[in-house]
Amino acid sequence: MIGRSRGKVPNHKIDILYGVIALIIFIMSVMALGNPDENMVLFPFIFFFAFVLRIFVFIERRMEEGKRKYIQLVIALALLILSVVSGISLWT
Repeated sequence: MIGRSRGKVPNHKIDILYGVIALIIFIMSVMALGNPDENMVLFPFIFFFAFVLRIFVFIERRMEEGKRKYIQLVIALALLILSVVSGISLWT
C-alpha cells in the first residue's frame, strides 16, 4: 500500500513531453535573443512550440468546469496566430 497514489493515476509521459518542449523553447529563446539578427528564424518556432505547450495544458484541463480551461485555448490560439504572422513576415 505504501507508494500508491489515490485517485487519478499520474501520466508521466505528458510530464516528460511538457519538460522536453519547455527545454526546447528555452534553448531556442536563448539562441534567438543572444543573436537576433542571425537567429531571427527561430521566433516562429518558439511561438509554435509555446502553442503546443498551451494545447497540452488545455487537454489536461478539459475535464474542469468553467472558463479557466478556455483561457488556455484562447492563449494557444493567440500564440498560433503570432507564430503564423511572424513566419509570414520573415519569409516574405
